Amino acid sequence: MVMRWRLIRSPALSGAWNMAIDEAMLLAHAAGLTPPTFRLYSWSPPAVSLGLLQPADVVNEPVCRQLGIDLVRRPSGGGAVLHQHEVTYAVVADGRLCPDGSSVLATYRWLARGLMEGLKLLGIDATLPESLWETKTPSRSLSFCFVRLTGADLEVGGKKLGGSAQARRRFFLLQHGCIPLRLENEILARLFGSLHLDTFTSVELVAGRRVSPDEFAEALVRGFERALKVQFHEGELTEAELQAARLLMEGKYGTREWLLARKVAPNLREELNALFNR
Repeated sequence: MVMRWRLIRSPALSGAWNMAIDEAMLLAHAAGLTPPTFRLYSWSPPAVSLGLLQPADVVNEPVCRQLGIDLVRRPSGGGAVLHQHEVTYAVVADGRLCPDGSSVLATYRWLARGLMEGLKLLGIDATLPESLWETKTPSRSLSFCFVRLTGADLEVGGKKLGGSAQARRRFFLLQHGCIPLRLENEILARLFGSLHLDTFTSVELVAGRRVSPDEFAEALVRGFERALKVQFHEGELTEAELQAARLLMEGKYGTREWLLARKVAPNLREELNALFNR
């Protein structure tokens, strides 16, 4: 059976807006207002996203400011990521759609099929590690997402190529992730300190050529269609999602309180519940 999903191609936005939109999509889908959705987007300016539970000082914020790099905290876990030369994806779906069960591991691996199929269209044979929490190589900078290889990540030749993270509302999941098209290791070292550069890689290094963001995005779309038996229809954010994103931007992701201490505006939850009639 072919599932019908919404496909959203967003313009480049700030880190705070991207995270606000991702969470707004999750809330709208959990409220039964939207279909499963696949969103593709980029970041302007480039940004470092922190995992939900990470302390803010794992990245050098003064260097971020020097380099014009934004800093935001995600609603999902995992390590810090530099979003620079990439296309980021986000999926919101009911985990019970997964044929192997709705657990975190099952849904990670279900969605990974789409990612791997898309990479295959670019001539890249990516695989998943066997263990969910396996860490291939220790590092003094484990705060950086790409030095850790877990069962939720993609690898090529033992090196991490892509990382994903989830946030959940009951059975409903938001999974977003990135696969770097190319890397600037000097910038990574300035942001995160000494890194084991042999633990991660990029599309350019693996493919042996430049892959444009548009080519990469189209490969992911085709990969999800083939591997997950999805039929996409191009769509836009609904008015309710846009309103929720504005509330989340003002009361959460756009604030220092959220970035530094995971604190949100006191009335944010009530405003979101009222918006989605919960």
